[in-house]
Amino acid sequence: MDLLDLNRSALDLNLKLMADLEEAHLDMATPCAGWTVYELLRHQVESTLSFVAAVRHTAVDEPASDDLVAAYRVATDAVTEAFRAEGVLEAEAEFPGYGLRRGRELVAGHFVDNLVHAWDLCRAIGVDSTLDAELATAAYRMARHFPTTPDVRGPGGAFAMPVDVPVDAPITDRLVGLLGRSPNWPA
Repeated sequence: MDLLDLNRSALDLNLKLMADLEEAHLDMATPCAGWTVYELLRHQVESTLSFVAAVRHTAVDEPASDDLVAAYRVATDAVTEAFRAEGVLEAEAEFPGYGLRRGRELVAGHFVDNLVHAWDLCRAIGVDSTLDAELATAAYRMARHFPTTPDVRGPGGAFAMPVDVPVDAPITDRLVGLLGRSPNWPA
C-alpha cells in the first residue's frame, strides 16, 4: 500500500470509529494525557486542517461544523485531496512547530498521528484496539525515524517519550509504546 493509501486508511478507520460514538463517550478519558474523547476529536480536526494549510500554503481553515465528526469528515476529504495534488509529496512545506518538511514527511506524520489516535479512541471507548498489521507495521517503521527532540517528544511535543515494550510484543503494542503510550492503558 502506498503512503497516500495508508493515510486514507487511517482516516477511514477513525471515521468508522467516530460513527459509533455516543454523547456519553465524549467525556471519557483517552491515553492522550489530559484529553477526553471530545478533545481528541477536536485535535484531529484542527491538526488535519493544519496539514491541509501547510501543503496548500494557505491559512488554516475553521472547522466546517461544530459537529466534530462531520468536521473531521470534511477535513479528511480536504487533506486527501491536498496530499494527492501534483507534486505535493516532493515539495517542501512549512509546518508549525516543525519547520520546513517535504510533503512525504508531512503525509507520514499525519498517517502515524491519525492511526495512533484511532488506537487512543478504541482504548477510550473500550473496543478492540488491535490495529491492522499492515498499517501498524508501516506506521512503526516511519515513527522509528521521528526525532527525539523536545518539539517532537516529551512535554509539549507531538508525542510522549517512548515506553518500554518487549521486542516480541504485537506490532500494535510496539507502535503505541514507541509513541509514548502504555499498551496496557485502561479505559
